[in-house]
Amino acid sequence: MGPVSVALVEDDGPTRERFVNVIGAEPTLRLAFAASTGAAILGWLEDNAVDVLLVDLGLPDVSGLEVIRLAARRQPACSVMVITMFGDEANMLRAFEAGARGYILKDGTEADLAAHVLSLHAGGSPMTPIIARQLLARWQAS
Repeated sequence: MGPVSVALVEDDGPTRERFVNVIGAEPTLRLAFAASTGAAILGWLEDNAVDVLLVDLGLPDVSGLEVIRLAARRQPACSVMVITMFGDEANMLRAFEAGARGYILKDGTEADLAAHVLSLHAGGSPMTPIIARQLLARWQAS
């Protein structure tokens, strides 16, 4: 089995470059495509399959939630993980409902990104601890 193919959409250039570098430094991962807009990633996904898709929620043209929904429909075998600054419960729940299987906050821990991608691909659901705590609190309240 070859490396895990990864595509990502992140509108902030320096952040996108950091993600690209982390993925490129991990021999078990292969960067398939890096986009700066929702339209670009959705257009690419029409003709290309990928194992893991990393999605920023705050895109300039298309909602990251819409990217997740369409990607999940077009490529059900693709695991989608959100990487965002939005740590609120509403965005988290909408992302999971749209089809995301992981949710990581941009908090400077890009070094962990490769491990999160590999965990996601292996069937895990990587989450920043504060996101997991919010999910647990919501579940326990109901």
